[in-house]
Amino acid sequence: MSFPAHIFRAYDIRGVYGVDLNPAIAVAIGNALSRLFPGEYCVCSDTRSSSPALKAALSAGLAGSGSNVVDGGTGPIGMAIYATKHLEYHVAYVTASHLPPEWNGIKLFKPRGIPICEEDLKKLGEVAAGNLEWAKPGSEGAYTHRDVLYEYYKFLLKVGKTSSRRTRVVVDCGNGAASLIVPRLLRSLGYDVVGINCDVDPLFSVRGSEPTLESTAYLKDVVLRFRADLGVSFDGDGDRAIFFDEKGNPLAPEQAAVVILKGSQPGDVIANVECSSMVEKYVASRGGRVVRVPVGRIHMIFESMKSSFVLGVESSGHYVPYGGLNLDDGILAVLQFLEAFEKLGGPVSALVEPMPLMRKVKLEVNEEVKFKAVEYLKAYYAGKYDRVDTTDGVRVDLDYGWFLVRASNTEPVIRVTIEASTKEDLDKLEKLVREDIERALSAARSA
Repeated sequence: MSFPAHIFRAYDIRGVYGVDLNPAIAVAIGNALSRLFPGEYCVCSDTRSSSPALKAALSAGLAGSGSNVVDGGTGPIGMAIYATKHLEYHVAYVTASHLPPEWNGIKLFKPRGIPICEEDLKKLGEVAAGNLEWAKPGSEGAYTHRDVLYEYYKFLLKVGKTSSRRTRVVVDCGNGAASLIVPRLLRSLGYDVVGINCDVDPLFSVRGSEPTLESTAYLKDVVLRFRADLGVSFDGDGDRAIFFDEKGNPLAPEQAAVVILKGSQPGDVIANVECSSMVEKYVASRGGRVVRVPVGRIHMIFESMKSSFVLGVESSGHYVPYGGLNLDDGILAVLQFLEAFEKLGGPVSALVEPMPLMRKVKLEVNEEVKFKAVEYLKAYYAGKYDRVDTTDGVRVDLDYGWFLVRASNTEPVIRVTIEASTKEDLDKLEKLVREDIERALSAARSA
């Protein structure tokens, strides 16, 4: 069997089912997991059509090499993270999150929510590609079942606040794993739920598994038709949540984060380098600071484990909810948004802070020079500007806006994010950055 080393990414395992990833490979991964990170494993999955086969194969590999396996069932990723953070299992969660239905993958955690990633994943791939080693007869791991979804549901009922206003919420589960818990949960907490795409469809045939502005455009009409107070849309495994106000207008993740913060105690906030400066502005007004981390949910999770914070937010719609209750949990973020809304009163649109203008540009460049070009810009900007952040790529903050230049880890692309208060300043910054990148690429090619 040819082993696909490329499926072992920086933060998870991911590939096209039947092409890059199949049950035989999942058995090898389980076998290697048990040997590298011995312990008791809770194996869960999302609702994709290929997830049951991969979960069974992964479990066989784990148990066959000596690890006890608990089948935690099927549900959103919050359930899996609950199993590692609160039940202290090693966890393997079969999912491809927001990717199309032909994809699948595995997210891995050590007990207490510690992600298995980067060098650990690389090592796992190397061991899985080698010879399998099985436990001696009588030393195989036990295989049991546990209804982790129900335990997670009870946990959410306990930490969620009962609606005192009978708030009406349009819930779009995207036919994914959130369908198994969110409508029932919110109704149990007293919310008036209008459910859309809340039946599980392993192929995500209605709008796809990713809640983009285009794929969720119909929510505006639904929110208005039902005179809802707000709307929320989930991705395939429920780790991302996109919010909508009472007019059906989508909120940027940073805007949603500020609403949550308005209902919480003041404190520090974790945000990735792509997040809008509006987060800093609001957090500073309450005496807190923003800790910037690289793009990628893993960085936000690790930072949350070592610092005192009230919220973590990613520009893609990931949240680390406040209180240390769970990690990267879109459902818990929704509960905290609803709590803030009921506490503060008024329509959502009145709670939302204005968002500066933001533009994202993707420049296709040669794989050989993209990192060299960004390194050139780091040195160039360090000598030219006062406020330069090299946490992830290079970000420059100016009086009238900021820009970020990053080399993609997965594509021959340089990504540029620009923010300013006016279109004139936005255009000015884009022109400046494009010229600088051309200079950097020229220098990188001749180096």
